[in-house]
Amino acid sequence: MYNKTIYLTSDVHLGAISQETQSSFIAWLEWAASRGDQIIINGDLFDFWFEFRNGIPPGYHKALSSLRTVVQNGVPVTLIGGNHDWWGGKYLREEIGITFSQTPLLLELAGYRSFIAHGDGLGDSAIAYNFLKHLVRSKLLINLFSTLPPKLGASIAGRISQTKHKRSEISRQAIHRSEGLKTWAKEQFSKEPSWDLIFLGHTHIPCIEQLDRGSFYINTGDWLHHQSFAVLKVGEKPGLYSWKQDQKVPLFIATDPKIN
Repeated sequence: MYNKTIYLTSDVHLGAISQETQSSFIAWLEWAASRGDQIIINGDLFDFWFEFRNGIPPGYHKALSSLRTVVQNGVPVTLIGGNHDWWGGKYLREEIGITFSQTPLLLELAGYRSFIAHGDGLGDSAIAYNFLKHLVRSKLLINLFSTLPPKLGASIAGRISQTKHKRSEISRQAIHRSEGLKTWAKEQFSKEPSWDLIFLGHTHIPCIEQLDRGSFYINTGDWLHHQSFAVLKVGEKPGLYSWKQDQKVPLFIATDPKIN
């Protein structure tokens, strides 16, 4: 249980963002570690992550080194697998020292009972996606893919991923997905009245909305367009911020209830 300051972000997509944005994220990571008691990355830290039999994808040395240093300095880092990096495992846990989860988490954070999931596969429109997700996460496909040289595997994944083409604008599909996840979150609150917060990512659209009973739905956005993150502190309402020129800039602050 962590009852002090918690920093949460998602959808960094290392490997698909510019070097400038990657450097900005690493600066934020070090800044958050110097002020916080825990850092949670809610999926898609990497645009592609897979632990091959003969190594890991190339290109992540700086970020991995920074994550290792943060953990060694006593700040726990939790990564929840997203649709781009669900295949994490032993290397991240043992070599970097982060807590890696392939499933959603229900945690007590800064006095809030918080449900945290990346968000892919949630909602009524995700039936076809969930079939594909089941396929690419099958043991057979994982075992076959793990035999590839890391550089070749990363190259194949890079051709499949469309993230680099999403830098310029937010698509209508993303907006539709954002509204769908918001609706899903409202339904979950009605089923789980003990939950105070629901954190999702995946849409790349930051959002924070407060229910009339005091619960919050928060989507932490992304680092392709917003460089956004959430902050939880004991006794304070949660807020969303953007990292601009190595500084925390308010993006959304939870105010009065907006969802009926």
